[in-house]
Amino acid sequence: MKLGEKDKSRELRLQGYSMKQIAGLLGVSKGSVSNWVRDIPLPLEAAINIDNQYLIGREKARVTRLNNITSRNNEIFRICKEEIVPFSIRDLWMAGLMIYAGEGNKSSVVSNQHVEVANSDPNILRIFIKFLVEICLISKGNIIIRLILYKDINIEEAYRYWSAELNIPRAQFRKEFIKPSYKDSPYRHLRRSCYGTAHVCLYDIKIYRRIMGWLKAVYENLILDELIIGK
Repeated sequence: MKLGEKDKSRELRLQGYSMKQIAGLLGVSKGSVSNWVRDIPLPLEAAINIDNQYLIGREKARVTRLNNITSRNNEIFRICKEEIVPFSIRDLWMAGLMIYAGEGNKSSVVSNQHVEVANSDPNILRIFIKFLVEICLISKGNIIIRLILYKDINIEEAYRYWSAELNIPRAQFRKEFIKPSYKDSPYRHLRRSCYGTAHVCLYDIKIYRRIMGWLKAVYENLILDELIIGK
């Protein structure tokens, strides 16, 4: 150790430099700097400045990390889009059927057999509406929307939201159903949307039966293919 390095480190410390900065300037270890200057109280203004620099450094690192994640996600999205686009009419057909398979009404009671899909994600419902119009060839004006809301949701705001998201006029909405609020419940984390759930309904038994027939064909043929491959 050179005596000059110790003296210089103490001088820099008195000027308000951090131990990391001193180590970098002198080309020595941070541990050595700590031993040399541990008895020197850092001026309050310098300490505040060092703390601020630390916080600024952390924030810069956080922003950089988030930007890197965003860049990677954007690149993944670009590749995935090239892989799957463009869509065919058959793709829409299968997408609509799979939405119905997961979210649709499948009642065994004849009087309750109508087309209905419920979801809190407007993207899912937009695809299903497109399926009804372009695959089932129904008029969009025949679609009925019902909302399931919680007591703490602003009803008019919910209607405006869903009408805009689904591009369905308010006249095609039926009276909402209000559920108890989860606002103060230990299960409030289960609530998915601040605008409740929308039900896309079509009271057409023929379309309902066609959808169920298509689904039956999909199930039977996929299972059959699997059994053949298994052999």
